Amino acid sequence: MHSGSMDRIGSSFIAASLAACAIGAALSLVGCSAPRTWPSVSGDQGISADAPPLPQVVVTALKHAHNEVAPGGALVYNLPEEINLAAFATYERELAPGKPMCPGDSGVWTVRRARIDGSRAQVDLEYPARDGIYQTLTVHLQGASGGFGYRADYLQYWKVPVRDPICQTPLPVVERLCGADAAARLKAERDARRGTAPAAAAAPAASGAPQAPAATSGDAEPGK
Repeated sequence: MHSGSMDRIGSSFIAASLAACAIGAALSLVGCSAPRTWPSVSGDQGISADAPPLPQVVVTALKHAHNEVAPGGALVYNLPEEINLAAFATYERELAPGKPMCPGDSGVWTVRRARIDGSRAQVDLEYPARDGIYQTLTVHLQGASGGFGYRADYLQYWKVPVRDPICQTPLPVVERLCGADAAARLKAERDARRGTAPAAAAAPAASGAPQAPAATSGDAEPGK
């Protein structure tokens, strides 16, 4: 066999090998990666709040759902409490002119959970459905190329009511946008829910005065 033929065979083999490696790498990024969630679920592989493509997935889902359900309305959003300040700034910039939730706001859209599984993603949102009732919908996204460029595909509505939103905005953002008093009240509420509020000094009971019964576990405010 001529050396030229050997060279062509060798070149073809190298090209095929490189193509196979490229396909394998693409599959590992898009089709074969383990599902990830934000906020993380016990036992699942989590995602950092500012790790691409999570911001693009969440922002795309939130804007699309709000435009479909409440076109022309003001967007008030409530991101998961686990988010850090640096990541929050990214979402705040991308979701403008929407505004983060302040304590007491109504008509709020809460991001409950995002899942990314290769070229597919879903984002669960709690939204104001009707008559002040909040319900859940899931935005399904797909079509990512190399793990980026997600676009909304369809909405899946869940007709089960959920509780009214609790403000999860970081305290420094609440103080900046809603005022120092609002931030102080929100901090006290969060401490109380977590059981970290400073215990008040008990006043001595008057002689013979009836004592209030101790609260049972069922009287406590449910946790987050």
